Amino acid sequence: MATDRIGDKLEHWPYQTYNWGRWADGRGTLNLIDREATRRGFAAVREHAVVELGSTLRADDVTGESDYDSDYHYELLRAGRYVFAPESDGLFESGDRIAIATHGMTNSHIDAFCHVGHRGRSFDGRPCEEVVTLEGGVKRYPITELGGFATRGWLIDAPRARGLACLAPGDPVTPDDLAPFASRIEPGDAVVIRTGRFSAPLVRPDDADALDNHGNWSGLHVDCIETIARWDVATVATDGPGDNFPSTTPHCSVPIHVLTEVYLGLPLIHHLDLETLAARLDERTDPSFLLTVAPLKIEGGTGSPVNPIATI
Repeated sequence: MATDRIGDKLEHWPYQTYNWGRWADGRGTLNLIDREATRRGFAAVREHAVVELGSTLRADDVTGESDYDSDYHYELLRAGRYVFAPESDGLFESGDRIAIATHGMTNSHIDAFCHVGHRGRSFDGRPCEEVVTLEGGVKRYPITELGGFATRGWLIDAPRARGLACLAPGDPVTPDDLAPFASRIEPGDAVVIRTGRFSAPLVRPDDADALDNHGNWSGLHVDCIETIARWDVATVATDGPGDNFPSTTPHCSVPIHVLTEVYLGLPLIHHLDLETLAARLDERTDPSFLLTVAPLKIEGGTGSPVNPIATI
């Protein structure tokens, strides 16, 4: 059952507060995942096959000269005798470490609500300086508050429905792409949207045909938000940045991030590899599955790398 909740009015875009004040905690739309929503997810499993949705961690190669949020480092620290055991044991061990900037344009991750603010406000209307500062760290809405979840996911394969292998970078997902699912999606479900990002050419920020300082990316048109809000879904996951670049509204350069994470209290999941899942569900008339997401427990984290699991 969809909701028509629009919240209080605002004098500036987006002119309403949507889900501000709706829940007492900081989990936002994840509160909609009740036992029934999780049960629907398990009921969607038919083959009991597991599909990993996370992309392989690697250096972000599409951020351009700014190198913004593109850091990824892997280091092998040890490979040899286990020094804490007697040499006579003949034990071998290896160890490594990684460092990653969470909010890039390549690696799969989920956002916490402290990641984005708008006009000085974070989710629920809290002032941004009460949520996170560089000096004081994250005070509200860390990734640990979201926690892990399992619910029914729906794959919306926008290019396949249009008879395409992928959307051209910068060609947005529209409400028409979502419309066929209107009678199927229930509150607490997850919407997983394929644009075909891994089949599409990369248009980097420094390329001559780039139309945005993020490069050209397919994401959701701003007009999709009213549908997302009405459906009362728990999360929206895509194989790209979520936002379409260039933006589809003059009001904001990243309207999907702002409308979901600031106003709806809906966490976005980015840069999933949906190609295998799309191939496995290609012949199904019911592209639903069990979606399981477990963010790392990063104290003060503004997000977390994730490898969501689809059980089909």
